[in-house]
Amino acid sequence: MPNLWKDTVAEHRRDVRAAILETAWMLAGEHGVRGVTMGLVAERAGISRATLYKYFRGVDDMLVAGHAEHVAQHFTHLEGLRDEASSAGAGLYAMLQGYARICFHRGSSAASDLHGLVHRGDQHRRNSADLTVLFAKAVRDAQESGQVRPDVATEELAAYSIHALEAAGQASGADEVDRLVDLVAESLHLRVETAGPGHH
Repeated sequence: MPNLWKDTVAEHRRDVRAAILETAWMLAGEHGVRGVTMGLVAERAGISRATLYKYFRGVDDMLVAGHAEHVAQHFTHLEGLRDEASSAGAGLYAMLQGYARICFHRGSSAASDLHGLVHRGDQHRRNSADLTVLFAKAVRDAQESGQVRPDVATEELAAYSIHALEAAGQASGADEVDRLVDLVAESLHLRVETAGPGHH
């Protein structure tokens, strides 16, 4: 029974924390970062302010923590796209698509002050470095399989791809995002025989 109680308490804390993060993120999207208060988060999440302070010191802490979880989910998603693909080139193309769509969704849904809060500091630098490593692995595998140009360094191609795809955050729709992905793929001389008509 003690183990069951421990597991139940841990699960409860995870559920409460997840509810807090989801609520804070939603409220920041509705009202902007400075329009969110601890009292508003507690009320919307259905918990007391005293309970809320047991988890987070303030609104900024909640939003940064929520962003960290989103980033972890994005990394898992991109790795899954790469690993499930039929070839290294197809895996890289799937990652290009996946990251472009993440940027598009972020650009269309996040308030500017929220974006500014979570995309700065040491954690953001670590996230950026980890993303570059993830893309560099996919680029290297595609280069080694002869599906990406070999005349430019792996890390340069990875960094170029990431920065170019971030323009999807300003795209007006999915068609524009797809054109951007194809443009980046062409710049890499990416050959993906299984990508379908119009993909290279």
